Amino acid sequence: NKTKRSPFSDYSAYVSTLKRLAVEPHRVAGWDTRVEAALNGQASVELRRVAPVETRRKFGAFFTGTDLGLRLIGCGTDFSATSVFYDPSCGMGDLLITAARKLPLCKTLPDTLRQWGHQLTGTDLHREFIEGARTRLVLLARQRHETDEALRSSDADFFPNIRVADGLKQEALFTRATHLLLNPPFGQVAAPAGCKWAGGRITEAAAFVVAALERAKPGTEMLAILPEVLRSGSFSEQWRKRVGQLAEVQLVQPYGLFDDSADIDVFLLRLARRAETQNSRPHAWTTTIGPRTTTVADSFDVHVGRVVPHRDSESGPLRRYIHPRNIPVWKEVTRFSEKRRHEGLAYQPPFVVLRRTSRPGHPYRAAATVILGTKPVAVENHLIVCEPRDKSADTCRALMEQLHTQRVNEFLDQRIRCRHLTVGAVAAIPVEI
Repeated sequence: NKTKRSPFSDYSAYVSTLKRLAVEPHRVAGWDTRVEAALNGQASVELRRVAPVETRRKFGAFFTGTDLGLRLIGCGTDFSATSVFYDPSCGMGDLLITAARKLPLCKTLPDTLRQWGHQLTGTDLHREFIEGARTRLVLLARQRHETDEALRSSDADFFPNIRVADGLKQEALFTRATHLLLNPPFGQVAAPAGCKWAGGRITEAAAFVVAALERAKPGTEMLAILPEVLRSGSFSEQWRKRVGQLAEVQLVQPYGLFDDSADIDVFLLRLARRAETQNSRPHAWTTTIGPRTTTVADSFDVHVGRVVPHRDSESGPLRRYIHPRNIPVWKEVTRFSEKRRHEGLAYQPPFVVLRRTSRPGHPYRAAATVILGTKPVAVENHLIVCEPRDKSADTCRALMEQLHTQRVNEFLDQRIRCRHLTVGAVAAIPVEI
């Protein structure tokens, strides 16, 4: 039988350079500089060089990086000499390395590595990454000890609990862990069989977090880097409820782009696994506003447009038809360049529409248009419709004016960093109308 080729076999050459660096004398010129690079971003750069993005997406191989790792570990609590960290999808060990920076040193380098071997545990499906993670931890220990002390054991001997395995099947590692570190795959997968909080295809990170919490013992702290859609997406509400049943949500912190190679926004999450007998306490996942603050929902009914192009049949009454490409932003529209037949719901002007496509960094995230006229308008589903309850064009104009502000941008950047606005996020925008 032919041995199946690893999808990251070309990465082995880089791991070999790390192993040579780990045994090279500390006094060799440039050693510190090369170690610093190996511990701070080089592993990710090398992976991008040898593995196409399609492969990295398929296997969720996007390493955390120093800045993001420091932010996440900085959110943790109660680290001590008895803490045990487990990363079930550790990759090249970025999160374990960041945790190790907080661990004390022993008198000798071998003693430190043996102690870290008890406290740092991790798994990954790819041998190249596991070997790299062990070696990078050796480099960190040598760097901190500033010694040329010879090592008699292999990297694997020092880190027996960092190994090739399916992380979610390691019950013993979950039982030992006081802290779980997660940067799970972000790809789409089918919901697990019997899943009560989701169906169809879901973000793999969502299933990973729930599975990890179900295996963790009460009191275990979880620190996780997760896609923004889980924090603020409408379809993730049941996932958030399930997480709240399993754990106390202690910190939800928007972060921004994962890195310059993975075009996705993430947030940081700190949880504490609760005991079965503990009552859950609610925690706000998104930006909250004062109880006396008025919002869009107080004056408008908010919906997604009903026309789904290329799917809905063109039958029924001939309607005026709008979509993001045929109406200007920050204008009032009374004349319409397109019509189509639509037998579903059409909206009676006046109303306001917002483009659903919206991401942090846009000049104005709630890009709006006021729609006027006397006849119903069919609206594509890439627009969000805000219908004024008082049926007033002036109320629509007032809303568009307030949406065209930095204050609304800042609110949305905190509330939702997904690529699309949701009805819930638009309804929650604070306004004074």
